[in-house]
Amino acid sequence: LADGSVVELNRGAVVTERFTSGERRVRLERGEAHFKVAKDTSRPFVVEAAGVAVRAVGTAFNVRLESAAVEVLVTEGKVSVAAEAGRRMPDDGQRTTDDGAELEGENGLPSAGLRPLASATFVAAGERTLVLLAPAAPAPQVHTMSPAEIEARLAWQPRLLDFTNAPLPEIVAEFNRRNPVRLTLGDASLAELRLSATFRSDNVEGFVRLMASDFGMRAEWRGENEILLV
Repeated sequence: LADGSVVELNRGAVVTERFTSGERRVRLERGEAHFKVAKDTSRPFVVEAAGVAVRAVGTAFNVRLESAAVEVLVTEGKVSVAAEAGRRMPDDGQRTTDDGAELEGENGLPSAGLRPLASATFVAAGERTLVLLAPAAPAPQVHTMSPAEIEARLAWQPRLLDFTNAPLPEIVAEFNRRNPVRLTLGDASLAELRLSATFRSDNVEGFVRLMASDFGMRAEWRGENEILLV
C-alpha cells in the first residue's frame, strides 16, 4: 500500500482502501486477507469488514469475513476489535466489484464522520477472536492459539518452501497442503526421486514445469483441481 503496509489476499478476496491525513482505512469486501502494517502513530490503520473494525498502529493480523462472523487472528503486536456504531452509508456514488456486487460511496468506502468505536475487544499476538454478526450476538471472546494452530490457519499464505534432499512425495504433499490444485504421482518409481530446491508455495505450475523440463515427466490435468505427474 501507499504507506508501506503489505496486504496478502487469499484466493477470491477483495479489498478497497481510503487513506487520509488522519487515518488509513481498508475495507475487506469479501474473503480473507493478512495485513502487515507500517507503523505510523499519527494515522491509525483500520480494517473494516461488515461493520467490524480492526484498529492497529504497527502490527500484523489476519481478517476473515464469513457469512455470519468476522474472524481476527493477530500474529504481531495488538489490535482493538469493535463494531462501528451509527455508520451512515451514502446513497449515491455506487460502483461494483468484478462479480457485480455493489459498493457504496467513494472508492467503495463509507463517507467521513464516523462515530467512535464502541465495546472494543483487545487481541494480542497469538490470539484470535470471532465477532458474530447477528444483532443479539454475545460479546466476542479472545482465545490463545498455539504456534502450530496459527501455522495451520495461515497455511494459505504464499511462502518459500526450502527442501534439502527431500523425497518427491514429501514435496508434493507440502504443495497439496497449501494449494487448491492437487498434485498426484502416477508412477511408483517417482517416489525414489529426491530434490534440493526452493519453491514458492503457490507456484504449482512452476514446479510442474521443472519436473517436465529437468526430469522428463508428463503432466496431465484431471478436471480443474488435479495434476497427474507420470
